[in-house]
Amino acid sequence: MIRLFGGVLIFIVSSYCGFWFSGVLKKRRDFLRAMSGALSFVATEIEFVHSELEKILVRAGKSPALCGFFPCCVAEIKENGIQNAWRKAVDECAVNLKDAEKDVLIHLGGQLGMSDIRGQKNVIAGTVRQLDEYAKLADEEYIRLSKPYRSCGILLGVFILIMIA
Repeated sequence: MIRLFGGVLIFIVSSYCGFWFSGVLKKRRDFLRAMSGALSFVATEIEFVHSELEKILVRAGKSPALCGFFPCCVAEIKENGIQNAWRKAVDECAVNLKDAEKDVLIHLGGQLGMSDIRGQKNVIAGTVRQLDEYAKLADEEYIRLSKPYRSCGILLGVFILIMIA
């Protein structure tokens, strides 16, 4: 009876791990898409509204897929400046991203507020293009790997359950 209970517990844990890995891929894809859209909004606001960057970032951070990225950044701007606040937000909120994707966002944070409206708009547009490419790759990776992750988790649990029972 104890072996069966342990086997069922292992089955549940391994299935959960498969679904968790699949969820990480989905969160990465969704974050990149949401960030691309939010940055497009930021570029438009910078060009036409001429509001403070903090207010623009507050309005841009409405998507739940961004995991509180913009509010985290805004909370740190007054204490640390935009560059350090942006870097901290990338480190804390963009945990599912790969290093190259984080580097693109960190580079953008270093450029925000450093030039005129046209320069900021160009930097944001370049970042959006790169994020769109990364989002496309993340989508392909999600489509290619999400089912195998889930299936492997379940099959590993079944295999261990059979071995124990």
